[in-house]
Amino acid sequence: MSSQSYTPVDPEEVGVSSAYLANIDALQERYLAEDAYQGSVVLVARHGKVAYFKAFGKADDDVPMATDSIFRLASMSKVVSAVAVLQLFEQGRIALHEPIATYLKEFADMKVAVVKDWAVTQLQSANREITIHDLLTMTAGMTNTWWHGLFEPPVYHVVPKLYAEAGLIDDLRTPPTTLEANVKLIASLPLIAQPGEMFDYSNNSVDVLCRLVEVVSGVDFDTYLRQHIFQPLGMNETWFFPPQDQWHRIAAVYWAGRDEKQTDTSPLGLGHLGPQYTFSEHQTLFSGAGGLHGTTADYFRFAQMLLNQGELDGVRVLSPASVRLMTTNQIGDLRNWQLTQNKWGYMVDIQEGENAPAGSIHYLGGAGAYSWQGFFSTKFVNNPRLDTVILTMSTPGFDGALPHNLRLVAAATAAVVGD
Repeated sequence: MSSQSYTPVDPEEVGVSSAYLANIDALQERYLAEDAYQGSVVLVARHGKVAYFKAFGKADDDVPMATDSIFRLASMSKVVSAVAVLQLFEQGRIALHEPIATYLKEFADMKVAVVKDWAVTQLQSANREITIHDLLTMTAGMTNTWWHGLFEPPVYHVVPKLYAEAGLIDDLRTPPTTLEANVKLIASLPLIAQPGEMFDYSNNSVDVLCRLVEVVSGVDFDTYLRQHIFQPLGMNETWFFPPQDQWHRIAAVYWAGRDEKQTDTSPLGLGHLGPQYTFSEHQTLFSGAGGLHGTTADYFRFAQMLLNQGELDGVRVLSPASVRLMTTNQIGDLRNWQLTQNKWGYMVDIQEGENAPAGSIHYLGGAGAYSWQGFFSTKFVNNPRLDTVILTMSTPGFDGALPHNLRLVAAATAAVVGD
């Protein structure tokens, strides 16, 4: 049983309709019957109190899903990494508009790839240095191996290939390497665009920040998170690598649309994405871009801390000013064009209008709601205006349950009917 469990309150006590919450049950039954996914956990909280917390389907063959099942958080790890960076900012140990090369000298003279006629590549010196702010906003000019060939600009056929040929790890594999070694490799490779000029959703931007935390704090990133975020918040079941005696609680990954487990990797661009990094014999790469595992209850504590402007149960881990930086538009007229069409703060996706942007399915519940998700179909949404936290944790890889999770978010948001 999880060390952190929640018994839901009467939903009406916090202005949430029990009748409307029943729509979540109906959607879950429908999606399970359609094999959209094999298992799911949904948590809905308002005013800091859990109003709905249920598990559906299975976590593994012949293993029912439980509210304390452990999920691969994948890119939901990025939000935790941003909090770590902002803690150092609050202490005056870094400044957000400082060059990253102030701390990681290997980034002092970055080059930008300029691709002409789909074949000829030239390298130009960057117009300016990459800042910590650039890395937090995904505007540093870095990309991923797994974007190779997926987008029209010809540079996407070149730079991701250079990454892969150099042996860069940015795709959930865990060979015997470290953040230090991987980040030095990132610094040796060209950028896809000039710093500050283009949004590109990049794991590599985040892992550079994680290495920054290591250098400034003097401890490895795993130790830093445990000492400064997980332990203060009572997140006792969040890990980079879950202990072996807890493996039986880890939700398996199933292919979207069928009752078949995924145990091997699948290509995306030049990446090799699969679930087995969870059980790696090499536990040395603490990738804050996508490596964390944890329970729904643990991530709820983290999300509620953000909704509370940085505090939970009398423990403050971030200032209200830093939470505002994280959760407001930091990219100006740019947008998260590769994934949602929304705006971006510091590692969270932000809905600016009352509805999703034109052509996007990413309705988060109204203006000011912010969110992020993971490759293995997990998602959290905070809505400051409604004072709600919603988590939808499910089992397919390649974010295969994302449309269903977003409908569950809409149903949960609609259940808020009172003050």
